[in-house]
Amino acid sequence: MIKRSIEATPFHRLFLTSMPNQTFISVSAADAPADPVASAEEIYLRIAELLSSASSQIVHERCFGRMDLQKNLLEVRARAFRKFGLQADTPVTFVEGESCLHNHFAGVQIRALRSGPQTRVRTLFDDGLPKGRVWNLDGSTFVMLQGIDGGKGAENDADRARLSEAMFRQAEKMLRAEGADYKDVVRTWIYICDILDWYGDFNGVRNRCYSEYGFLGNADPDAAFEQIYLPASTGIEGRNPAGRPAQMDVLAVKRSPSSAVQVRPIYGVKQRSPFRYGSAFSRAMVIEEPGSKLVLVSGTASIDEQGRSVFIGDPEAQIRQTLNVVSALVAPEGVTMKDLCEATVFLKRREDFPVYLKVAEEAGIGEAPAVNVVADVCRDELLFELDAMFILEKDEAKA
Repeated sequence: MIKRSIEATPFHRLFLTSMPNQTFISVSAADAPADPVASAEEIYLRIAELLSSASSQIVHERCFGRMDLQKNLLEVRARAFRKFGLQADTPVTFVEGESCLHNHFAGVQIRALRSGPQTRVRTLFDDGLPKGRVWNLDGSTFVMLQGIDGGKGAENDADRARLSEAMFRQAEKMLRAEGADYKDVVRTWIYICDILDWYGDFNGVRNRCYSEYGFLGNADPDAAFEQIYLPASTGIEGRNPAGRPAQMDVLAVKRSPSSAVQVRPIYGVKQRSPFRYGSAFSRAMVIEEPGSKLVLVSGTASIDEQGRSVFIGDPEAQIRQTLNVVSALVAPEGVTMKDLCEATVFLKRREDFPVYLKVAEEAGIGEAPAVNVVADVCRDELLFELDAMFILEKDEAKA
């Protein structure tokens, strides 16, 4: 059974979604006149307590905050984890992003798995740095890469396109070392510095790499692009500690022929394939495991079926449009917005956050498990983006 709960303190709101074999934790920092490091210390102590009591290991962790806080935040994290006997050298993707409230620390997102003989988790290293986690389930290998930014050897290259290509190459190399390849990728989360300056160039690099990896092939521009298998993805503003033009997290699933794990894309209902306007990703992906269905929705904004930005200058209408698109996208899977287990709310302008809260409350997700971040979206006129993850127990989900 899926259990959902919310904890609130003066420093944070913690959203917990738990199943017998996995846990999702989203913590959003509060709008309080508190030291963000002290706030983070309280947050990580509570996270460590929850993980320890559930005998769980982290398989994906992201932290959003102002860049000058990174060192201190990682230090308080390590202290909290060591206090509860947890592994502290697991990878963390740190993304620059202040809270939509007045806090330099936005929050934390964690997915964790219960340890056991059927689920063994280990850390992946690249050039001596923790860069991912690997686990096995029902004959399938799951690989989560984190903070992939091109790796060593790219430090002195100032060319954003070459560094972005190096990022994809690093991911492909690490996947191959685990017996997988990039065609096994289900989801990417890509954080791009100065996204408004060069998102088109970035898409060109991704398209070239994806053609080489066998996703795009010789796609006929008149064909149904919705039928092209592509990973789900988020592409959003976000600086990284290494100062690279982009970094990404990557989830891949290498299935064995006998595995009951199934992976498939969901095609748009109110939006068509983003590849029609140059962005190589699918609207959403589904991972069906023996006991659950996980729906991973790409970053979604106020775009119509033709790929045009709509409701320009109207944040409330853009937010409503986005939530309606996501709701319609997941509905055929038997999923509603109340099945959210993780979300990231991106707002271009902090002053629009009360508008988001109003619309979210009207949509029945005022208490959604979300981290709220101030960030530019891929087009200057887009004021809001949401990426999301939903989970259902298998017997609750429609086939």
